[in-house]
Amino acid sequence: MTSSLLTRSSWRFFTRHPWQLWLTLLSIALGTAVILAVDLANQSAGQSFRQSVNVLSGTMTHEITAVRGTIPDDFYRQLRVEWGYRDAAPVVETTRERDGVAYTLLGIDPFAAPLQQAAGMKVSSEEARRLLNEPGAMLEVRAGLLVTDIATAQGATPGLTRIELTLSDAQAAALQARLPPSLKLDSFASRQQVFAQMTQAFSTNLLAMSLLAMLVGAFLVYNTMTFSVLQRRSGFAIARMVGVTGGQLFRHLLLEAVVLGAVGSACGVVLGVLLGQGLLVLVTQTISDLYVSVRATDLLLTPALLLKSVGITLLAVLVATLAPALEAARVSPVQVQRQSTLEQAGQRAGAGLAVAGVLLMLASGGLIAYSGKQLVLGFVGLFLLIVGYGLVVPLVLRFALRGLQRVRVLQASLLWRMAVRGVQASLSRTSLAIIALTVAVSATVGVSIMIGSFRTSVSDWLEMTLSSDLYVSATSKEASRVDGALNPAWLARVQALPGVKVLSTGRTARLTVEDFPMPVLVLQPSTHSGRGFAFLEGDAAAIWQRFLAGEGLLVSEPFAYHQGKRRGDTVQVTSELAGKVRLPVLGVFRDYSATQGMVVLPRPLYERYWADRGISSIGIQVAEGADVAVIKRQLQAWAGELQQAGQPLVVRSNRDIREFSLQVFDRTFVITNVLRVLVIMVAFVGVFSALMALFLEKGREFAILRATGFTPPQLQRLVMGQAALIGLLAGLLSLPLGWLMSVVLIEIINQRSFGWTMQTHVFALVPLQAMALALVAALLASLYPVRRIGQASVREGLDGR
Repeated sequence: MTSSLLTRSSWRFFTRHPWQLWLTLLSIALGTAVILAVDLANQSAGQSFRQSVNVLSGTMTHEITAVRGTIPDDFYRQLRVEWGYRDAAPVVETTRERDGVAYTLLGIDPFAAPLQQAAGMKVSSEEARRLLNEPGAMLEVRAGLLVTDIATAQGATPGLTRIELTLSDAQAAALQARLPPSLKLDSFASRQQVFAQMTQAFSTNLLAMSLLAMLVGAFLVYNTMTFSVLQRRSGFAIARMVGVTGGQLFRHLLLEAVVLGAVGSACGVVLGVLLGQGLLVLVTQTISDLYVSVRATDLLLTPALLLKSVGITLLAVLVATLAPALEAARVSPVQVQRQSTLEQAGQRAGAGLAVAGVLLMLASGGLIAYSGKQLVLGFVGLFLLIVGYGLVVPLVLRFALRGLQRVRVLQASLLWRMAVRGVQASLSRTSLAIIALTVAVSATVGVSIMIGSFRTSVSDWLEMTLSSDLYVSATSKEASRVDGALNPAWLARVQALPGVKVLSTGRTARLTVEDFPMPVLVLQPSTHSGRGFAFLEGDAAAIWQRFLAGEGLLVSEPFAYHQGKRRGDTVQVTSELAGKVRLPVLGVFRDYSATQGMVVLPRPLYERYWADRGISSIGIQVAEGADVAVIKRQLQAWAGELQQAGQPLVVRSNRDIREFSLQVFDRTFVITNVLRVLVIMVAFVGVFSALMALFLEKGREFAILRATGFTPPQLQRLVMGQAALIGLLAGLLSLPLGWLMSVVLIEIINQRSFGWTMQTHVFALVPLQAMALALVAALLASLYPVRRIGQASVREGLDGR
């Protein structure tokens, strides 16, 4: 009986206030959608990488690759016939253009059954005969992947790209001991683990941004439920008078919140899948730019992801509903009828909430300071800071509004005085909307300062690092990173080119450093190369002289941070000729090119432990008075000739590289900006809901004003003034929190995520943009309520309808 009464009461309320129901569901749905979309994009990109490994490996567990170049053809015969590793299959991988489309071309042995499964296909006997007997025969096994026999893939160039095997742990250990230094054995499982380690910080950052949207949504749900309780106070009073207990009312409101959370989450799942498809493109692009090439087009929607997003949403909704539900359950029927009760309770609780907020912010600082390198704890500290700041806001608002009432210039305007008093009188209802908007705008401030500081630091670093005028580089398939080796004839041709002053050469390799695959630059510097390194400590000139002498290596700041290394320590490097050797760290330099870190070896030291003599890039310093553009055009003409011969090359000026690098940087943060906009959207929905509820709740008050002589335009200006005041207060309050967030993001989160440090740069436009954003959001949210109030009937308002 009691349950039925409360259920009918809730049904009547939400059917009579459909806008409030839909806005509540939209707030919940947006929070769920952002969490699910980010998870979908991260999981799908990771799954795409794993599938790309599995498609090319199938049942294989390990692969043999050459430390440099290719594997000799004779080694495969030795491995399979003499050493007895029968579950082995050779692969030649290259690229081929057909009908204007670039394909990955795999050369295989059709008789190696495990590899047939590895390529994601079954090669029939007829297809095997075709590959062996028809010159140039190819099979398209899936989009972008062609398969042919090894001879066709090799062409005139002998050697194998890799040999894939199925091995037990014992077999892998035995084979590792027998391999010559020029070859290495890796497991596919370790490759996937390396990918997960590289992208973990990136995924955690995106997840934290999505949880920020849910945090803002939780404020708004709390606000919505508080309004819902206030608007139904008469109904609750009657229910209490006819026998409904406080406990029954409390349980009913929680059940109501669960139902709203479930419906909103269901809508959020649909929206999250749509949003996830767009985020997947951005995540895939960022991972390909920063880490490894990934091609993901399909979302991986699993029950675990659904349960996670819906579970977090329901938990946030329940936590947000606890306070208004307890308030409704504890207040006596007589008090429930009084609108002033909540305001009085809010004033009494203001000081206590502020003290709790200060304690939370202090706890945030302590947690961040003593959490070491833990990224997750850093984000927990950041969220404690946001929540603590939010708890202090109501008390700050009370003092701020009292102060505004004493400003003589403002007292001259009746509408302004009424606007200030109106916001102050309903602060218990508007403070949560202000907090939500404050948090959303502060996120914009903090992230803007962080991204701006990061971009400025990267730009300055590129200006210093790119000390040559022109660069000739062998490139990857996407031309996004230096990869492979240049033809040795290039060095002689460039040296003989008129106008060239000095050259430096680099060899890009991937070596095992501290038992982890790491990008390594082998540098043969010129006289100006030393200017490209900014060392964090020590005498730069002395460090550079020791490097030129081949006494040790240089490591980047991210490597030093992640590996716990400092100048003077030693680093273990697995070499081709001497096995594992330990080399001293001469210096730690600032670097933003590789999040996992980078090692720089001098050419003499590299040639002592490795047989490789190739180069990947040439840095060219042009003589004074020479025309850089003419030399660049000549180099590009030569590069075009080699491009036709199958060697991808790129010739770029230092300006070209800076522009390209900053384009990659901007692409990297597109997804952050998208998530930031979504957080603002969540806050906007909440402010809109709060203003609708507040202004429509004051329908009788506005009707009295109309009856005493206020015109509809005056009343609308009053409401717009209150909305503008809310926006201005939120904008001002967002600035300190945004600055604190930027400090945590720059000094803590960025370093723990990627290992690098940067200088904080203050941008004059950021505070102005924050104020404008908060003001515009509040004013836009007030447009519909203003329109409703302007059309409201005085008689209906006085009747309380």
